[in-house]
Amino acid sequence: MVGASFKRRDEFREAQAKEIEKALHKGELETGKGLNQELGLARAGDTRWGSHYKFFNNFILMFGPIIDVLDAIAVNTHFEEKCRAKGYLIECLTFDVVFMLHFMHIVLAITNDLNVAFQKKEQDIANAMLLVRVAKNRLQ
Repeated sequence: MVGASFKRRDEFREAQAKEIEKALHKGELETGKGLNQELGLARAGDTRWGSHYKFFNNFILMFGPIIDVLDAIAVNTHFEEKCRAKGYLIECLTFDVVFMLHFMHIVLAITNDLNVAFQKKEQDIANAMLLVRVAKNRLQ
């Protein structure tokens, strides 16, 4: 819903710019070449595990601007879109959604190296078995 139209993308970019500006003033972000690249959410068709990890990571990083745009949609649009945006907004702010978002991010971060190894054309079984052990230990 947030990235569905150019207007929404512009609103999202404005909200994201405000978040970045605040973080820069607080010293939470560094400036320099290659840093603070624009983030995006993966499309539903991206099914590689790495894209799932990136989705959760980017969703957490862009949570504030996403909420800002949903709030703007819930106030400034026609009835059907307003109702849908309010529903998304209410759901996004529940404990269950926030907990699951962070939980999945942690699990996918732990298993990301293993997933990358499994997707390589040249399968290194010894390395894969080592990564399985490492992921298993980290998950316990």
